[in-house]
Amino acid sequence: MGNMKHSITYYGFGQKWRDRIYSFEDLFKIAGRLGGDGIELVPVQMVPNYPNPSDAWVDYFKQLCADNNLNPVCYSVYIDNGMHYGRVLTEAERIAWTINDMEFAKRMGFSIVRSQHSLMPETLEKLMPYCEALGIHLAPELHGPHVPSTPVWQEYLELFERKGSAYIGVVPDFSSFNAAPPTTYLNTIPDDVCDKALLLRARDLYEDTDMPEAEIADYVRKNGGTETDLAILDAKLLNARQHFLRHSVDFEGLARLLKWTKYMHGKFYYVDENLESKGIPYPKLIKIVKEAGYTGFIASEYEGSHYDPTLSDEDQIARHIQMLEKLWNEA
Repeated sequence: MGNMKHSITYYGFGQKWRDRIYSFEDLFKIAGRLGGDGIELVPVQMVPNYPNPSDAWVDYFKQLCADNNLNPVCYSVYIDNGMHYGRVLTEAERIAWTINDMEFAKRMGFSIVRSQHSLMPETLEKLMPYCEALGIHLAPELHGPHVPSTPVWQEYLELFERKGSAYIGVVPDFSSFNAAPPTTYLNTIPDDVCDKALLLRARDLYEDTDMPEAEIADYVRKNGGTETDLAILDAKLLNARQHFLRHSVDFEGLARLLKWTKYMHGKFYYVDENLESKGIPYPKLIKIVKEAGYTGFIASEYEGSHYDPTLSDEDQIARHIQMLEKLWNEA
């Protein structure tokens, strides 16, 4: 993949992990088989006794990485502002929890800790000496519905540019560049409930044309759409517009952030047999990333089970890796 390194986040196996179909050991075997250069772990999801795993468990984790030739890359943590009833975390608490997470990440062999925007820029600045002492890159995640122009991210960008440190940065998530829902957006609805072919054409009009939303609804109506079809269109597409940027994807914003990026989430919901992932403009995103000389990781972050729980996570992640390789080579 040239200068692009590939990571697999275990978050993408969350449904089968939750249902105890996969064991923890299974995740390592699958990631190794799929060809990831590294892995991402969400500790609150999978680490016993988080935020303070035992020494024995840390050794167990490191041995699994070694046995499967996997590099622990990203330790993904949260700012749990709902921890206390009636108040959010204080800055002192945010600092203490984050330092604890970084210390365990270091012990487990991770070099990147992904946090959230609610860490806050002024707190990230105060954490810089700890990042440098531990050799940890601490990076809040830019995640939809936030986009690069969201005010808090302008504050983060100002901090990155002012400090110029290799130990702080951003993890862009492709949900912030999501143009439209995936082609699987109707898969959980029984086939006899609506005209799926018609509503898929409406989805394509939304992504591929400048047709106003009211005209897309008229198109459905004029082509035999029922009131049920229109209601589903409204609920699944038009009223979900806060998640879909259509033609206002901020490609330039991504390019500005890449200077401060060592890791990004290649969010995806479905890759078809032609190695295309409609909804997220992957060809242009990967072209921008490659032209910027990016040498970090792109994680395969599969969340397709939200739209179709019957799809194989392994098959989808394998296709995503193939798609990334193809787009990187073509860019």
